[in-house]
Amino acid sequence: MTARFELIVSVIALALLACAPALSPLVHLDISIVSEVLVTALAVMSVNLLLGYTGLPAFGNAAYFGLGAYGAALSVKYFNVDFFGAVLIGVVAALAGGLILGPFLLRRRGIYFGLLSIAFGQVFYFVAYRYTDVTGGEDGMNFPRPPIGLVHAALNEASFYYLVLVMFALSLLAFRTVVRSPFGRTLIAIRQNETRVRYLGLNTDRFIFVALLISATMAGLGGALFGLLINFAYPLELDWHQSGYFVLMMILGGAGTVWGSLVGAIIYVIGKDILSTVIQSQWQILLGALFVACVLGFPRGIVGTVQALRRGRGGGQQFTDDDVNAAFDPAAPVEVGRGR
Repeated sequence: MTARFELIVSVIALALLACAPALSPLVHLDISIVSEVLVTALAVMSVNLLLGYTGLPAFGNAAYFGLGAYGAALSVKYFNVDFFGAVLIGVVAALAGGLILGPFLLRRRGIYFGLLSIAFGQVFYFVAYRYTDVTGGEDGMNFPRPPIGLVHAALNEASFYYLVLVMFALSLLAFRTVVRSPFGRTLIAIRQNETRVRYLGLNTDRFIFVALLISATMAGLGGALFGLLINFAYPLELDWHQSGYFVLMMILGGAGTVWGSLVGAIIYVIGKDILSTVIQSQWQILLGALFVACVLGFPRGIVGTVQALRRGRGGGQQFTDDDVNAAFDPAAPVEVGRGR
């Protein structure tokens, strides 16, 4: 994707998102659904950084998502913090989770990394499930949406949406900067051939650990905003099923692409809302069929397939040895696509 074309697409996408409060009623969507799309896309981006760019099976990122939600919920309920304080505490809780789990996860690669991340995620799930006096247990916990800062301005759905949109736009810009930087190119090189990266004198564990912390922070931000969106935190936000949904959305939108996370979140969240409203029973079957159809029609994800077609090739971008070497050249031009 050329820089000019990407800029045009980005401006159009952000303009449409900015007009969402006016446009969503035209398609019979509540603005809270669009807010859910954005906060879900943040969590999907966190998976994309680890799985799409680094090649690590991030099957337990719901742990950081749930820690963000519970961090925001507990801070509002027990400490009466404001909106930004709740978001910050949720992000810090998720980052702390990444700092705790990171040293254990770094010892494994491949499917063992994924299984270990699921196992640690389930530990957090059962803690939230069992400590009923603090977290509400299986029933979850309700809490009010806090006001903004010292002015105590209440947040309606539209103002909440625009706050989420600003945070999403900044996070997307930060995500793009990371994956297009020499650090991001090194993550791609690790995905392609970690042994060779080690032979070139780089400590891959350090790169993966930093990527894990960035991923946990993004997932925690999404979780904190999701909890504040629905004014509720519950254990299933930490469950491995939630991690599976994030992975499916990433694959659907396009692994290793900047905008794929948003596209996958749009299809899943809006598709779930429409199907569950129109067909109250067995809507999961139809949603699963939609996923199958999209995967068969777009084998590299929607954004990845579109990028491949624009390049005039039938598949996604393949990284060669020159691309791996370019990962360590800060002056090398960057064009990120899905590797495998």
